[in-house]
Parts: sequence; C-alpha cells; structure tokens
Amino acid sequence: MPRLPRFALAACLPLLAACQTDSRQHVLATTNSQLAQRAISTRAFDTEDRTAVFRGVLSALQDLGFVVDRADPVLGTVSATRFGNGVVRFTVTVRAGNGPRSIVRASGQLNQHELSDPAPFQRFFEALSQALFLQANQID
Repeated sequence: MPRLPRFALAACLPLLAACQTDSRQHVLATTNSQLAQRAISTRAFDTEDRTAVFRGVLSALQDLGFVVDRADPVLGTVSATRFGNGVVRFTVTVRAGNGPRSIVRASGQLNQHELSDPAPFQRFFEALSQALFLQANQID
C-alpha cells in the first residue's frame, strides 16, 4: 500500500477539521428548525376525550378537502391526501397529554417535500378547533 507524503497528510487535516465544524453547525441548525417545525405543527386541546379529538381531526381534514387514506383510532393516527395544485399529504397523531389534555401533532408534504410553511398547519388547527366546538355543542 503506498504511503502518502507527510506534507499531503498535513494539507488534508485542515480540510477535515472544516468538515467537522460544518457538520456540527448543520446539526445545530437542524435542531433549531425541528423545534420551530414542532411549534407550528403541534397543539394541545383541553380535553382528555381522545376519541372526540380523533373524530374532530377526521372532520377537519374532510372540511379542508382531504380524502382520508388511513385512520386508526386505537393508535390515534390519520393519513389524508388532497389533490389540487400539487399533492398535499397530512399525517396527524392524537395522543394523551398531561392532565386533561390531548396533544395533536401534524406533519405534511407538498409534492413529496416537507411542509414548513405555518399557514397550512394554522388552517388545519383552526378547522380542528371549529370541529371540536361543533361536536361539544352537538351541532351537525
């Protein structure tokens, strides 16, 4: 196996150090964006009735023009698709929170790219709030 001259190895070390610094910065930047994404895609609702929240998620998605692909009330997961100016896919999870709360977390894709724009999430959570209000007041 050929040996590299010492000067070639010495020349490569700063490049390797630069890669390490860039990857650390990338991880930190990714963590910040994940926290920001979680903030726009998660809401807590003051009810421990996970079934009602799950039904509200189904109603909200249908009200927004989505077709429900899969719904599992035991796991609390819903996958839905909307076709239009591109294919939008939403996956929503409903889980019990601390105390009498339910946590709803949504993720979305537009044409197989992660949705990071807060507007679709805001529309979904507004529709979900309305659906929960209508259910609580038994309004069809």
